[in-house]
Amino acid sequence: MSPTTVLFFFPFLLSLSSTITSAFLFSQNPIFKTPPLFSLIKDNYNIEPLCVGEEDCETILLAHQGSGESAYPTPEQGYFRMKSPHTANDANASDQIGLLPRGPRLSMRQKVTNLIERLDDLQTDLQRYALLHGILETDATLYFATILSNVPKILPLVYTPTVGAACINLSKIHTNQPKGIYLSKYDKGNIVNVMKNWPFNAKVKVICVTDGERILGLGDLGCNGMGIPVGKLALYTAIGGIEPEGTLPIHIDFGCNVAKVRDDEMYMGLRESRPAPDDVEGVAEYDAFMVEFFEAIAEIYGRDCLVQFEDFGNSNAFRFLEMFQDKQTCFNDDIQGTASVVLGGLIASLRITETVDGGAKTLADHQFLFLGAGEAGCGIATLIGEAIMQENPQMSQKEAFKNIWLVDSKGLVTSDRTNLADHKQPFAHDSPACTNLLNAVKLLNPSALIGVSGQPATFTAQIVQHMAATNPRPIIFSLSNPTSQSECTAEQAYTWSDGSAIFASGSPFPAVEYQGQMFTPAQGNNAYVFPGIGLGSVFSGATRIDSSDMIVAARCLATLVPQRNLDLGACYPDLKNAREVSVRIAAAVANWQWQRGTALKPKPELTGEEKLEDLIRDSMWFDLRKSSIGKMHQETNH
Repeated sequence: MSPTTVLFFFPFLLSLSSTITSAFLFSQNPIFKTPPLFSLIKDNYNIEPLCVGEEDCETILLAHQGSGESAYPTPEQGYFRMKSPHTANDANASDQIGLLPRGPRLSMRQKVTNLIERLDDLQTDLQRYALLHGILETDATLYFATILSNVPKILPLVYTPTVGAACINLSKIHTNQPKGIYLSKYDKGNIVNVMKNWPFNAKVKVICVTDGERILGLGDLGCNGMGIPVGKLALYTAIGGIEPEGTLPIHIDFGCNVAKVRDDEMYMGLRESRPAPDDVEGVAEYDAFMVEFFEAIAEIYGRDCLVQFEDFGNSNAFRFLEMFQDKQTCFNDDIQGTASVVLGGLIASLRITETVDGGAKTLADHQFLFLGAGEAGCGIATLIGEAIMQENPQMSQKEAFKNIWLVDSKGLVTSDRTNLADHKQPFAHDSPACTNLLNAVKLLNPSALIGVSGQPATFTAQIVQHMAATNPRPIIFSLSNPTSQSECTAEQAYTWSDGSAIFASGSPFPAVEYQGQMFTPAQGNNAYVFPGIGLGSVFSGATRIDSSDMIVAARCLATLVPQRNLDLGACYPDLKNAREVSVRIAAAVANWQWQRGTALKPKPELTGEEKLEDLIRDSMWFDLRKSSIGKMHQETNH
C-alpha cells in the first residue's frame, strides 16, 4: 500500500480502531499480540518550553518518537504530528511547510482571547462545550490555557452545570474522536489488551472511571456518562497540574436501565439493561469484571496509579470502594470527594456562626439534616461524624453521629425502620416517624440543612423560614447538580431567611442583592478538593486514600477561605484561586501520606527557605508563574 493510500485511509481506520478490537474479542487471532492500531500515533510526549517573543513563554507539549520498537512505523512528522492534540504547530518547521498559513505565529494570549470571543458569540452553553472540546481534540494547550485564563467563566462550560447537558446529548455531539477507553461487559477476559490500545499508557497517573448509572442528578445515562470522566480529568490538568497524557477517562458499559436513553437511535452504548442489585449472578459477573479491571490497571499503570470512581449507582459504589480501597490507590468522588468539600465549607462557616449568640462553635454543636441518603448524603454524614470524633477522641461513634439525620424517599431514617441499607444504619436514631422533609425540620430544628437529593425545589419557603426562625445563621447547602436539580436557588435561600442563611450550591448561582446587602453564593464544588488530592497522591506516590485524607483536605480548604468571602456569606475560596488551593491541599495530603507511611516516594529534603508547595508547583504541568496566561489569569481575576 502506498504512503498516499495510508494517509487517505488513516482517519477512517483510527475511528474504527475500537470496532476492530471488538471484532476480534473472542478470537485467538495473534493480532492481539501485535502493537494496537493506536500505536500509529502513540509514543512518548515530553514537555519542552517554547518561547514566542519576550512575554510569551508557554509550556508546550512537543511530540518525539519514543525509543521502543514497534511493528508499525510511528509517523512523527508533518500532518500526523499536527493531528496530535499536544503538538506545537509551526508553519516554518521543515515537516510542516505548506500545511499551515505562513504568516507570523500568534501568541498564546492572542489565541486565548480569540477563543473566548468565539465562545461569547455562541448562543448556548452546550454550543460552547462543543467548541471547547473540538479545540481539546486539536490543541490541548490552547484548551487548558483558556480554562486557566478565566477559571470562573470557563469552568462551568467544561464541568457542572454544562457537562450535564453534554452528557444528555453526548451520543448526538460525539465527534468520533477517542475520548478515553470504553470497556463493555463483553471485554471480560481481554480487558488488559483493550486498555493497551490507549496511546499514552506510559504517562497515565490518574484514571477516572464511571459506568454512567447515576450521572449528577440526571440518573442513568449509560455510556453518555463518559462526559463526566472527561470533564473531571480536564480539571485534574487545569487545576491539579497533571499533564494531559497523565489522565485517562474510562467508561464501563454494563447496560442502561433508562429505555429513553437506550432506545435512542443515536445511542452508542450496549442496548440492554443492567443487572439488578438482587440479581446474584449478574452482580457476581460485574464483580469479576471489576477484579480483572483493577488487575489490568496494576499491570499497566502500577499499584499507585490513582483511580477515581465517579457516578456509579449506590449499591455498586459502596461495594466497589470496599473491594478495592486496599488493593489500589482509589477513592469515590461522590462518597468521599463531595464529603470533603462539604466538610471544608462547614468548618469554614464556623467562623461565621461562632460570632453570634446561639450559633455553633464546633461541628458537634450542629444539628445536621440531610435530604438524600445515597452516596453523597451518607458520605458527607459519615465524614462529618468522623471529623467530630477526631476533635473529640473520647466520643463513641454513636455519640458523634447522634445529631446527624437523614431523610430518604420514605421519610426520616429512624431506628424502627426495617431493611435499611448498611450505609444508612449509623444514622437511624430513635425518633417519631416523619414522612416528609417539612415535618422532619419542624421536629429536629436543624441548624444545617444539606440537600443531595437530585430533587429540585424541595427546600420550600416554609422550610427555610422555619430554619431562620430557630437559628441565627442557618446553613442551607443546596448541592444537587446540575442547576436544574438544585433544592433551592440562592435568591430563594437569602430571601426566605431574611438574609441570614449561609448558602452554598453544587452549581454556580449569580450574586444576590437583598435589602441593600450583596451576597455572593458559595459553590461547594468538588473541584476545590479532588485535583489537589490527586496531585498530592501523585507527588507522594500514595498507596491508599481514605477518609483521613479527605478530612486533611477539608481542614486545609477551610483555612483558605478569606474573611472577605465570609463577610459576603461565602464559605469557600474564590474559584479563580482553585489552582493555588490545589497546591496547598496537595502539600497537606502528601505530608499526611509520608506521616502515616503510605507513600512510595521519599519525602523531599527541604533546604533554606524552600517549601514543599514550591516543589509541587514546579512539578505541575503548565506553570502559570512562567506563562503569559498566568498574567492573563491575574488581570482577569484582579
